[in-house]
Amino acid sequence: MESTTPRTFKIVDLAKVPSAETGRVGKYDLIVTYQDSVGRVRIVTLPNEEFEGKDEEAQAAILKKYITVEETERTRFVGKEIAL
Repeated sequence: MESTTPRTFKIVDLAKVPSAETGRVGKYDLIVTYQDSVGRVRIVTLPNEEFEGKDEEAQAAILKKYITVEETERTRFVGKEIAL
């Protein structure tokens, strides 16, 4: 069961770096370092062209989208038991 309590994340750092992804040669990615409410630090990467040049509200929405996707994938197996 998923909690309906909103989770809060603090943006710790943003770093624009040359993309290491296949097909993105010559483009930049934004590495976003964020921290959850208990102090765990994680990163998510997004294409810089989706972020750069947008107003602050749009940038916040983009960060929220990418962090939500990352956290959804990360927590998918948390708490599940696997028999070997």
